[in-house]
Amino acid sequence: MVNQRGQAFSVFELMIAGVVAFAILIVLLMVIGGVNPFGNTQDAKTVIANGIRSISPSGDTTTGVFEISRNGITNDDLTDKTGLDAKSIVFDTGHFGAGNSPNDSVIVPSSGSGVQYNGSNTLRAKARVICKQTGQKLADYLSEYVAPSGKYALETDPISDEACGTEEYQPCCIILLERPTR
Repeated sequence: MVNQRGQAFSVFELMIAGVVAFAILIVLLMVIGGVNPFGNTQDAKTVIANGIRSISPSGDTTTGVFEISRNGITNDDLTDKTGLDAKSIVFDTGHFGAGNSPNDSVIVPSSGSGVQYNGSNTLRAKARVICKQTGQKLADYLSEYVAPSGKYALETDPISDEACGTEEYQPCCIILLERPTR
């Protein structure tokens, strides 16, 4: 029973070290991205617009997780946040339209002008955002690198007159919806 105060101090130090380690873990998870330990998801319009701005005029990125409400998202919702013309942004059902169990509640019009969700709750999703300098370059990239994977539905044609066209609207970005990993 010698030096009992020293033992209590060791337990206190261990508890402080545990709290600090937990705080560091939360910060690291937030930095990695896509993992939000607090369960909050960001606004879909902001997340997608940030993805477009980060790679425009040419690039490929995947956003963090967001929620799509029954109101959906249109390319018009993103014009102010990105500075692009509405026809420069097209949507596709992506993972939700491909595979053995496509989600029929996720609807994208043939023009690719937005995404509508007709489910009962909000839909958690991420997006792969691909931008190229012209609609033709985007179509070529999709047919060479994205379509062969079979992971995406690719129902929207970026070079149609309703979307980017071959060179009319520059740059041309497609938003391919993805299922979140968690």
